[in-house]
Formats: sequence, C-alpha cells, structure tokens
Amino acid sequence: MVRPCEPNGHDSVHSCRPIFILLMCRPPLLITPFLIVAVALASHAQNNNPQAILAAAEKATVQLSAYSRIKMVAQRPRYTREMELRSWNNGNEYSLVQITAPERDAGMVYMKAEKSLMTYSPRTQKVMKLPSSMLMQGWMGTDAQFDNILGAASLSQDFTHQALGKVAMNGQACYQIRCVPKPHTPVAHDHVDAFVSVQTNVWVRLVFYDKKNAITQQMDALHFRTFDGIYMADKIRFTAKGGSQTTNLTLLD
Repeated sequence: MVRPCEPNGHDSVHSCRPIFILLMCRPPLLITPFLIVAVALASHAQNNNPQAILAAAEKATVQLSAYSRIKMVAQRPRYTREMELRSWNNGNEYSLVQITAPERDAGMVYMKAEKSLMTYSPRTQKVMKLPSSMLMQGWMGTDAQFDNILGAASLSQDFTHQALGKVAMNGQACYQIRCVPKPHTPVAHDHVDAFVSVQTNVWVRLVFYDKKNAITQQMDALHFRTFDGIYMADKIRFTAKGGSQTTNLTLLD
C-alpha cells in the first residue's frame, strides 16, 4: 500500500511536496520510471511495424502513476555497492526516487518535473536544481543512468525507427529495431537498438551507442513476472565499459 511520506528526518521533501503529492495521489501500478520504456516494448506487434511495437503499450501505460521498491547491486572489480530505493512516477514527465538504504544515503531524493531535474538532501534540507546533462550520467555509482531511473525519452515518439529483421538474442527470437533520436530529443545516445521477443512481445535487450558507434550502455532482461496484468522484466542487468562493470536491478514489489 502506498502512503504519503511523513515529514520526519528521512521523508521530509518540503520544497518538492506539491509534485510529490501529485505522484502519491493516484492508484499505484508496479512499474518504475525507466521500466516505462520496457513496458512500451511489451505490446503486441502490429503487422511487424517497429513504431507500432514500441508505441502500443506505451500509449496505455505512460499516463499511469506508478510505485515500486527496488534493490540495486553495483559490482566492481574491488568492491560491491548495494542500495534500496522507492520510486514514484506520473507518466514520463514527473518522477521521484527516494533512497532508503544504505543508511548514509537514506532520505536522498531525486526528482524530475518535466524538463527540470532536482535533488533533495535531508542533511541540508535543501533542494538543488541539476543540469539536464546529468540525465546521461551514471546514477549514484551504478551503471544505470539518471534517465534510466527518472524516466527516459519515449522510444516510440522521440525516435525514428528502422526494422533490422529478426535475430537470436538471449536465447529468444527477437525483432531488432534501431531507434535514432529526432533532432530535438535531449539524449546523448546516437542510437538505441531494441530487441523485442517475437513470442512474448517483451524487450530482451536494449543497447545504447555513441556517435562513434561504441556501446555506452546495455540493458538485459534476466527474469520476467506479471505485474497488474503486465508481463515485464523484474530483474535487469546494466552493463558498461565493455562488460567490466555491471549493476543488477531487482524489482521487489
């Protein structure tokens, strides 16, 4: 059950409260902001049209509010970093993420309101506005980026599409769709290759490329569950730097 946060040491988000209340007031759907992209890929293929594959479920879900609890584990050659967080969103325009563990980071809040990106620190009890360029940077020492956590651009609306045929990916036959950002889409990626299961119509892998055609980030769906009637990934692996760094994300509820 989702409840509004009480104004205590970890949950007071005074300057963010109007948007925070907006996010909390709607019936929760267990989907995180960055998984909206994943759900957008979980539609039935309409005549194998790549834009239709990306758009059908997005149209049905992106306007819904969502709540989830998440665990992230970033693995490095010399250390492992674990954290837990709570996430709320209202479509792809408004999202709020609150860290609940470890204790030293608990209460930190990151929020996206349309084109504005902000962070709240319980230690200073202040809200700071962050540059939009932060969306393309790593989040809290993990291999997920800010836009993965706070909501990315729409693959169906903000990109053009090219069907590259069917390929085998992670043991499944998949549609491969190349997504190229439209001129005014605020992303750092040159293009994104989406791999969508032919059988289940859910995403299996997302690969992000820079202008030199080098892979900057990869997302692999490792396990699937049904949430509120939507079949989607509940375990995701983020990979960066040629596979030397990984972050595993688990959707707890």
